[in-house]
Amino acid sequence: MICRRRAQRFLTTAAAMLSVAVLWGAADRPDGQGWSITPVSGPSNLSRLGITIQQTSMGWTDELGPPADAPPRPADHAVTETNLVRPVTLTGADLYRLDCRSCHKPDGGGAPPEINSIIEPVQGTSQVLWERRMREAHRAIDPAFARQVVSGARADLLKRLTEGGQKMPAFAHLQGPEVPVLVAHLEVMAGVPGAAERPPLVESPLRVGEHLVKGTCHICHGATGSWPTPEELLANAVPSLESIPSHRTLSDVVEKVRHGAPVAMGAARVMSRGRMPVFDYLTDDEVAAAYLYLLIYPPR
Repeated sequence: MICRRRAQRFLTTAAAMLSVAVLWGAADRPDGQGWSITPVSGPSNLSRLGITIQQTSMGWTDELGPPADAPPRPADHAVTETNLVRPVTLTGADLYRLDCRSCHKPDGGGAPPEINSIIEPVQGTSQVLWERRMREAHRAIDPAFARQVVSGARADLLKRLTEGGQKMPAFAHLQGPEVPVLVAHLEVMAGVPGAAERPPLVESPLRVGEHLVKGTCHICHGATGSWPTPEELLANAVPSLESIPSHRTLSDVVEKVRHGAPVAMGAARVMSRGRMPVFDYLTDDEVAAAYLYLLIYPPR
């Protein structure tokens, strides 16, 4: 009976979310200019680097879910079809939350030495700050050379953002005005003189889901693969993004991502807190948008 109710709930959720997707068509923006939404693909960043979730700070918050023996938390999810149709306003701070915060932390400080702070590189793109450092070091200042230095620093920053680096994955899914909106927020975070937030963007929930999946989830979760057994989970396996919608309902995923939920691990099927951190800085709607994105754009 429990399995039947679970399957029925999943099918109802999937049907409702698919109907929402029809309303969005090809995920066009409300102003008619469509974003180019593509499926997530390839191995996770951890797999690419050959490390496990226990060996890294990438993708981590500083909080884990409740212990396995904690009493069940009453569900209070408020996701509705209306919320998944309504256009979403994204600020630079929102883009940072969805794409950067899980590794670089709320203040941009990262987790040195593995994950560098983004504050210093962003400050390095400011001519005012560069010249100030030269004066404090009692070094001669050539304005033309200063412009050359900060121009190169800015080009390096943008290249790292879109192409990635040795450990940092590429964020090639960032498009058009999203990059300057995000960079402007990074400048505000870094205290760059004269920095100001740019006007927010209006995007579809599917696009929000793409940001969250590609910017955060794909760090640890590979795009494709089977659902791991409890034995595989104990041996550090991570569920694939492809398998999540077919094994977990929308409500399950929202609860797991935002509050945490126990999992059965090992041959004895012992309930465990699990290794996945809690992303309490996300909203129910943002997590639901990621679930919708995985349904409409199956990983490959």
